[in-house]
Amino acid sequence: MRLLTCLLVLFIWTSSPAQKKLKKQLDSIDTTEKAEKFLKQFKSRNSKIITFNEEKHKTRLAKEVLKMGQGGTKVIRNEIENIHYKVVDKKSIPYYRVSYIMLNGKSMDQGDINRLRPLLVQEIENGTPIEKLAQRYSMDQNANRGGDSGWITTGDMLPEFEEQVMNSNYAMDDVFTVDVQSNQWYYVVKKTYEQKQIREVKVLKVVESKK
Repeated sequence: MRLLTCLLVLFIWTSSPAQKKLKKQLDSIDTTEKAEKFLKQFKSRNSKIITFNEEKHKTRLAKEVLKMGQGGTKVIRNEIENIHYKVVDKKSIPYYRVSYIMLNGKSMDQGDINRLRPLLVQEIENGTPIEKLAQRYSMDQNANRGGDSGWITTGDMLPEFEEQVMNSNYAMDDVFTVDVQSNQWYYVVKKTYEQKQIREVKVLKVVESKK
């Protein structure tokens, strides 16, 4: 028992300087740039920069981190490691949400697309739910979600699509078409939500082994 106690004390004594050094390093990190520089020097399994979004992430950890200010730190300890979460950036970002039907010109004749799209627009404007039409006609993976894009922001979709969808001139329930000529994708789009500012935080996650 005495030997075990001595070994434990020795472990704590030898590990403390390393822990103090890491804490000092983390205390000095308050931007994404500093976090990226730190990661190049600190080689550790699963250490990385991650993003928490208040709409997409609903875990207890995500909610706690989203409430923290920039520079805030949370540490989760277990028997084998300490996991540090350091907020390095925090902002509200404009997000958009629509429902759409995508027709793929690579597998569908252009003439058929040109005939079908106006009919789909008319159906939607006459009250047919776009969800029902998307499940039947859309050639995109989101067809099984009724064409819902989910919350998207700049960089999530192709530029030609974003340019139209993120155009503030469209009102709620407006129906319009989008052509992505580079991919031969042709869309019927309905604006289903107003633009929303969504909080996001970038977090430096550092896994500190106790071994």
